[in-house]
Amino acid sequence: MSTSGVAVNADVQSTFMKLSEGKKEFRYIIFKIEEREVVVEAAVTHDELAGTEDDYETCSKAAFEKFVTDLNTRTNDFTDCRYAVFDFKFTTSRVGAGVSKMDKIIFIQLCPDGAPIKKKMVYASTASAIKASLGTGKLLQFQVSDEGELSHRELLSKLTEKYSDN
Repeated sequence: MSTSGVAVNADVQSTFMKLSEGKKEFRYIIFKIEEREVVVEAAVTHDELAGTEDDYETCSKAAFEKFVTDLNTRTNDFTDCRYAVFDFKFTTSRVGAGVSKMDKIIFIQLCPDGAPIKKKMVYASTASAIKASLGTGKLLQFQVSDEGELSHRELLSKLTEKYSDN
């Protein structure tokens, strides 16, 4: 239970395991707070994002753009809060290894400027509970307050900076 009194539904962790382990059944998951509980709002499979491009070559660009569009729709043009996880695939240059393919799961805490202040406070004070449920060691965390911070180029830049040897 979080300091906000919001609980995390057991489905949150079990659904996340299907994204983070083994066959990686899901590509992204969107969570929302509903009736004092964090629940899975959407879990989207690789097949649902069907594209012919190599996600490593394009650094997940098409899949990420579909994810952002889905978040936009679910939050009424970014006027509502959500949590989300996305399996980001990209390549980076590493000394001794050359170009490496990487998969990193990013955790997004979306509390847009246009959301009601009370809702933003509840999401902010519940974030530690959902992150603990998911296991923060596997996640790169991003707090997002507007759509511009969900730029593919910006996130890719942060990821390659963190994982390259340059």
